[in-house]
Order: sequence, then C-alpha cells, then structure tokens
Amino acid sequence: MKSPATAFVITHESDPNRTEKGCSLIALAVTRSIGRMGVPVVRVHPNLLDYSLSSRFCSEISICPDMYKSESALVDFLLELAQGYEGRRVLLPASDDCAQFLGKYRSALEPAYAVCVTGPSVIDIVMNKQRQYAAAEDAGVPIPETYFPKSLDQLEEIIAQATNYPYIIKPLVAHEWRLASMKQVSKGRKAIRVASADELREAYRSIEEGRDNVMIQEVIGGRDEQLFTFLAYFSRDSIPLAYCVRSKVRQRPIDFGYCTNTVSCHNQVVVDQSIRLLQGIGYSGICGVEFKYDSSTGSHKLIEINARPVNTIGIAPACGVNIPYIAFMDLLGEPPAPVTNWKDGIKWFQIWADFFAARELRSVSGHPTLSEWFRSVRGESVDAVYSGDDLLLSFRYFFGKLAGTLAAKLARAFRTSDR
Repeated sequence: MKSPATAFVITHESDPNRTEKGCSLIALAVTRSIGRMGVPVVRVHPNLLDYSLSSRFCSEISICPDMYKSESALVDFLLELAQGYEGRRVLLPASDDCAQFLGKYRSALEPAYAVCVTGPSVIDIVMNKQRQYAAAEDAGVPIPETYFPKSLDQLEEIIAQATNYPYIIKPLVAHEWRLASMKQVSKGRKAIRVASADELREAYRSIEEGRDNVMIQEVIGGRDEQLFTFLAYFSRDSIPLAYCVRSKVRQRPIDFGYCTNTVSCHNQVVVDQSIRLLQGIGYSGICGVEFKYDSSTGSHKLIEINARPVNTIGIAPACGVNIPYIAFMDLLGEPPAPVTNWKDGIKWFQIWADFFAARELRSVSGHPTLSEWFRSVRGESVDAVYSGDDLLLSFRYFFGKLAGTLAAKLARAFRTSDR
C-alpha cells in the first residue's frame, strides 16, 4: 500500500491512431500545483505519448483502458487502481472528455475517490452549449445572438432572419471537434467563421457528421484582449472557495484558437456574473468561465463554461490562488479559508506557440513587432511548460518541438525540390 492522501489526474486521447507526443498543459499545471505541495500525484493516461507524464512532480504513471472503446473497462480499472493506495484519494479530470466521463460515473467511483467534478445533471448542462445558454438566460447573464439548427431546412429559416454577419459555427459539445473524425472540419479551430449567407450554407453542408450538434453565433467585435476568463473552484455546496480572473492577450489560430498568452486582472462584472451563473445551476468543482466584452452593448457576454481546469490554469497559483491544491484539500474534508484575492499583471504564456501566434497576428495587423513581443513576455510570468524546478520535462518538450519543426521544414524543402 502507498502513502495516504494521493491525487490522481486523468487525461485521455481524442485520436486513437496518434503516434506523436503531445503535452497536456492542464494535466501538467494541475500535477505541478499539487505536487509542489508535497502531495503524491498519479497520472492516469492510456499511453505514454504525452510530455507532461515526465514531470518530476508525477509520482507514478498508470496506463489505463481507452474510454472510447469501453467506459465500463475504465471504471473497473480506476476502482481496482484505488485499492493499491491507502488513505484518501482525490480524482481530478484534465480534459473535457474525462470531466464528462467522471461526471457520468461519479456515484460509481465515489466509494474509492473524492471526485473533483460536478454532478451528472449539472455536467449535462455544462457540456452542451445550448443548455449553457439557457441557464445563462435564466440567471440574467448576457449571451451572444445564437441559433441552433438541426437540419438544412432550419438553416434556411435562420438565414432568413440572421443579418448580423459575420457569424461562426461552433460545436455544442466542444471536445467533439477535437476527435479524429472531426479534424478535417475543425482544422484545429474552435469555430468556422462565415461572412455571408452563401459561406454559411457551404460551411454547414461541409459538416457531414454531427450537423445537428452545432450552433451559429454572432462574432462579438474586438480582439483577443476583450476575452476574460473566471478561473475557480466551487465546493460541493456550490461555494466559491478560490477564484481569479485573467484577460487573454493572444491565441492561435488568431480569433478562434487556443490561448497562448494571458495576464491576470480584476473584473468584478465577470466575477459577479460567473458566480451567479454557476450557483444558479449548482456547480461544484474546478471550472473556467469565458466572457467577451461587447463594446456595442457595454456587456460581457458568455462564451462558454468549461467543467474542468482550463489550459491556462497555471496562472492561478502564479498570481496567488492555487486552485488545484485548494480543490484537493477541500475534497479531503480539510477546506482552507477561501482565497479570492490575487495579484494583477502576472503573465502566463506558451512561449513556443505564442511566438507563432504573434507572427500570425503581425501578418494581419502589423503588430506586435518583435520588440513588442519580447516586452509582452517579460516581467513576472509563468510558462505553460518550462519551469526551473522541472527541467527534464522542459528540455524534452522544447527539443521535441524544435526537432518536429526542423523535420517539417526539411520535408517541405524535399517536396519543393522534387517538383
């Protein structure tokens, strides 16, 4: 039997044929945030193809069954895994699909773990954008102009009344677009932008699989810096025990991609709306609630609720709110005093991706220049991967990225020379 009070962080793969290593930024940040407090952290993942598994704060790696092949096999595996660890155990998701899985099977797993996820009825709300927006309207939280077509006929009805172009097409369940079957459609984007009725028709028709599980939404004007995210942990009684706010600086792809640079800030409207919305649905667990400020209406409109830590969760401990560890302690039955004050101006970035995000943005707007980009990553900050107390992982990750980039350039050069 192993030492008492163990954290288990579970992630998964959306592509069963994956052969190249990735890096779960969420799992890495959660592992470091809890592991730095002296807590053993066990990583649960279906293979070894993730750089985050080599963190020095990862005490053990447990290779699990593929949930997409058999959810029941994964439940049985987790219950058996728990028997090897005495004392209290906390199970935390670090991806959307794992949050959905744990929410669905929380009651079956709770004899073995304290599970850091909201209940089944609430997870059903949070995982589906249509239900999210209905809950937001009930709570008096502003939402963008949004439509939910179920067929080509309904699309034509929407086109007849939609005049606020451009719009975007997004999935109702975000992680479904990261599945291998949908990558041809999503192309790494969170949304497809359309500027006319004809583009909307073409884009909608291109979605052959899951066409009835998408939404059409107005594009709120303004660049990335008008996007704010409320990072938090809510207790089982839906009490906010820890939270902070960050403002996005850059993302990749630009406008509808994944955050590469963000900074901590205060925004009371975002805090108030998030708490009202989450308590309205009885939410518990770690979350990230994103809003975008709409200057035309003067309101912060809900973009999405994430029922798990977000990619940028590492900014929370850096600015004084160790959300993963506070969640861990609360689920052990030892809740600390609420932590709801934080330091502004702390930067989080994924340095490799942010360099290319800045380059893409510069090609469109002329900024940031190279010197402006350097200034944007200076100051008090935390990198998504690099850390002075986790150097082996850092070197492996950056060497892998460099090797991959050079290999891709060589392949392009050979293809060009063969023409």
